[in-house]
Amino acid sequence: MKRFQLFSIILAAALLVGTMSAQTPKWVSTEVQKRVAVLEEFTGMYCQWCPAGHKLANDIAKKHPGQFIAINNHCGYYAQPGSGDPDLRTLEGDTIMNQAGVQGFPQGSINRSTTPWAMNRDLWQAAAENIMNQNSVVNVYVNPEYNSTKHELTVEVEYYYTDDSPASQNYLTVMLLQNEIIAYQTLGSTHNPEYATSDGLYRHMHALRGVISNGGTWGDPITNTKKGSYECRKYTVTIPDYINSVLVEHYNLEVVAFISESKANIYTGHKAVVEIPEEVRTDLTIEDLTEYPAGYKFETINPKIKVTNNSDLSVTNFDVSFVIAHTQMNYSKTDTYKGTLNKGESAVFEFPAINREDFKAGSRYIPQTRIANILKDSIGLVDMNLKDNSTAVSKIGFFDNAFEEIELSFENASGSAAIPPHTVIDQSYNSAFSISGGINGAKNTKAAVYYYLLAEYGVANKPGYIMFGELICKDNPNKVLSYYYAYSDGKRGGTAPKIVTEISKDWGKSWTRISEITCVETGQPANVNSAYIPKSGEYKVVQVDLSPYLQDNCLVRVGGVPGTGGNLMWIDEISIKNSTESIAEDINLSIYPNPTTNILYINNNDLLGEEYEIYDLSGKLILRANNNTNEINVESLSTGTYSLKIKGSVFNFIKK
Repeated sequence: MKRFQLFSIILAAALLVGTMSAQTPKWVSTEVQKRVAVLEEFTGMYCQWCPAGHKLANDIAKKHPGQFIAINNHCGYYAQPGSGDPDLRTLEGDTIMNQAGVQGFPQGSINRSTTPWAMNRDLWQAAAENIMNQNSVVNVYVNPEYNSTKHELTVEVEYYYTDDSPASQNYLTVMLLQNEIIAYQTLGSTHNPEYATSDGLYRHMHALRGVISNGGTWGDPITNTKKGSYECRKYTVTIPDYINSVLVEHYNLEVVAFISESKANIYTGHKAVVEIPEEVRTDLTIEDLTEYPAGYKFETINPKIKVTNNSDLSVTNFDVSFVIAHTQMNYSKTDTYKGTLNKGESAVFEFPAINREDFKAGSRYIPQTRIANILKDSIGLVDMNLKDNSTAVSKIGFFDNAFEEIELSFENASGSAAIPPHTVIDQSYNSAFSISGGINGAKNTKAAVYYYLLAEYGVANKPGYIMFGELICKDNPNKVLSYYYAYSDGKRGGTAPKIVTEISKDWGKSWTRISEITCVETGQPANVNSAYIPKSGEYKVVQVDLSPYLQDNCLVRVGGVPGTGGNLMWIDEISIKNSTESIAEDINLSIYPNPTTNILYINNNDLLGEEYEIYDLSGKLILRANNNTNEINVESLSTGTYSLKIKGSVFNFIKK
């Protein structure tokens, strides 16, 4: 996703007022003051421990009111947005991260006072308190004023030197932050419940949105750094409606100004909240009245939206939009209200129908509604509660006559991408799971689905489903589902997870559970604090006979259900095939022990007399013989992972 250097494009003007040392300071103190600690936290919404960093920063701020400033710099790998997620990154933030020497997340810089600047969160408080105990050579004060008609923000910054700076030139940096950005955050409710929302999302606070000062990332130069030097600088900027497609809530903005010796060593700073004038505050609420399909079958949708005025001010003009976010379609309609909507009154908007064929392909779509461009005559109104100015709901839809057989290996998947259009990773039940590449999957593949099991994640008994669209079985109802799993409790003492198979004959309105297995441990992590990454040979295979339940077409889903705790569970190589083919033989094959040191046993007497072959990881044939006793001597094999092939079936094993 392309990101713009925010203030080089959207700011209408940046006016610098010259030195006014002869004038009396209006706000800034001329007395010696302690330094203010400035934390630049390097964070991202996909960082599982970053919420713990947010909580720690918030705790420090509560302990030292007015003496501690938190700036959340969304940057790096963990800040890359997934599908439907907001992009909170900035070019300035990336530049600061690269200069800071970040080695992991979350890390943070306290006044850029160490080498490297970035340090682990367990060091923040001591470093901040050390800063706050020192006298500052300069004081700074920032005063923002908002013009609602022009959507302009005027920022005045005063600074006064109470002592000589060690450097002949310093730098003034002014940043724009935004609070209350509601979006996803990995383990947000677990590690920082104060910022979690009731619907499972997260309140992103103090997010860096851009740099206001003219000099960009590193600020504007201050050339007079002697004791008694005073200056007031003024910046006028136009606040956009969106930054990187993220709605800018003008009433949730903060401005931070700080003075640094150079790029490094921030002397002190000051933060102020952007206040909205009372006479332009209003509140519109949007409600989605659209009737969506009760099941998962794609059907015609007739968008219908109601907007209500909850404020004392009348509103005369606003835009209403209905959008479908979907990879294979582009539905976006906007209607403009022109009239007078008084307190308590509502207006209803109906948009053109979205037909079944409009979806083309794919299974997940997100209907979104939005109010924008609120006006009252020529006076710009500010909606003071933008949380109810938009709605978004994730829906799932499948086409009928989708498939007869399927093999899903996740091999090319990353996140929830690269899976067939009639397959969906359904996390609506609040289970924490995802797809990982570059690991050992079943059958020597390099990707699988993994489930978090840690008790502190709060996922016990919350299923996460891999769901398939319509399975065609009228002509051939004799089908078998198979999957592979690996699991480790990791000596954490939790109850084991389960894996369930369910079918629906009414397009997802109701589900029938036809299989439930309790996982057994297949291996252990390298140490108790590491994630369990299974070897390919550690996966166990499970067969579910679907034929007793298939008279008509249906939906099928496989779900992992975490127990009370544990390390990780993995699911891979899901297939649905006609039971008349070799899948049944593949599933019924079981070998043990695995790993083994000398003898590999086969527990299927139907395979006696069959020829078998053993291959190494490179695909080289190592051994070929007949299975005369269901016992294979592998003592001569070198330590490693191998594949046993017999009568068209393949099974992985490890030779110790």
